[in-house]
Amino acid sequence: MTRQAVTPGLDLDGIDQVLGLHIGTANSLFLSRLERQLESFKVTPKQVAILWLVNANPGVKQSDLSRFFKIERPTVHQFVRQLTMNGHLVSEPSKLDRRAGGLWITETGTATLTAAREIIFTDEAELLAPLTPEERTELYRLVIKLYLSAPARS
Repeated sequence: MTRQAVTPGLDLDGIDQVLGLHIGTANSLFLSRLERQLESFKVTPKQVAILWLVNANPGVKQSDLSRFFKIERPTVHQFVRQLTMNGHLVSEPSKLDRRAGGLWITETGTATLTAAREIIFTDEAELLAPLTPEERTELYRLVIKLYLSAPARS
């Protein structure tokens, strides 16, 4: 299987050997479908991931989310700010360190997360249907291995 089959008349000049192109295209496929389905909830896939982690880790700090997603704290702050403005999260100061705040999910956030999880699981099952269970396991293993072994950028 090659990408040449998608556009037989297009000279790919070796770009089809760039793994990032394939990962990026797959990511775009997953995200664009998911974004359309989440529009009515007024949340993005990244915001759903934040709700998911806050739900599982009440009181989690934004710095922990930043480390998990490997994105800058100000970016996480913008996501959290929007989720807070939309009533999905609340931020409260830590009882131990007043400078650090923790995040908690609201009832609205929980309802949104429940609906979003169903959408995500259904959509991913459809997109991953061509893969065998073994191939799915291997795909997860390889992607996580790349993520965990990526050098930190300064």
